[in-house]
Amino acid sequence: MAMVSEREIDELLREGLSEHGVLGQLENLDLFTTPEGVLVEVVLRDALALEQAQRAVQDAERQLGHERVFLLPTVRALWEVSNVRKIDTASPSGVPAEVLGALFKGSLKSGELVQEVWVAMTPSALRVLRPLAANDEALANLVRDFLRHRLSVGGPGYWNPIRDSRLELDAKDAQYLRWRPYQQLKASVDRAFRSLEDARRFLGYFSRSGMKASGNFNGVLGELARPGGAIARGEQVPTSNYQLYELMLDTEKKELEAYYSQKLERACKDWPELKQEFPEVLPK
Repeated sequence: MAMVSEREIDELLREGLSEHGVLGQLENLDLFTTPEGVLVEVVLRDALALEQAQRAVQDAERQLGHERVFLLPTVRALWEVSNVRKIDTASPSGVPAEVLGALFKGSLKSGELVQEVWVAMTPSALRVLRPLAANDEALANLVRDFLRHRLSVGGPGYWNPIRDSRLELDAKDAQYLRWRPYQQLKASVDRAFRSLEDARRFLGYFSRSGMKASGNFNGVLGELARPGGAIARGEQVPTSNYQLYELMLDTEKKELEAYYSQKLERACKDWPELKQEFPEVLPK
């Protein structure tokens, strides 16, 4: 790969977006160099600008290709969920909804563009979510959360509702909505460092087991407070932090690990005696 800096690539992309008349719609532009090429993510405020932005990125790809610099681009838009409602569908008399699932229609907005989408909730997903939703409005609010969650994913795995307006909400998606794994584990990290005594108790687990409290997130998961919350009779629940962790997006896993590292570092600064009491488990 030729020696072209990320700053030069950034400037080239912004110039192209300006020439195509969409620089004003740019929300974010991220670059990351890998052995395979330069990962590029262009995020726009208005989906109506997507076509022109894609042309600008393609122009930059061709220009940089002559320098043997290869872009791996993602061009996407920010979307808001305007509304979601359950669609009544005919079903055989006496057949419970949990056997058939449910259908929802949503409306998304990106700048001046409005896009309708459809979400099919599978029967297994409906069974998972029933403890949270006694009526159709509550179910629709969960589907709204599902859409927001799906739209928050960036990079190559992002969802383009213009290209694919139909989604399926399956049992794994429902478990994510039911148990909110990122929020639960983040709260467990907060509890571990809520006070000096909490931090001492938490670090003591590592001291007794001979493990490090940093650079070892699997070990950290084992020592954080376990999943909690009210459950319905017969409901299958995550019984370990590892199961919660596996429900999370890869981006959330990275964010959680970074959050834990920040909390650990802050605890050592706020309570310097921790490094004296637990030198064998804390980073030097």
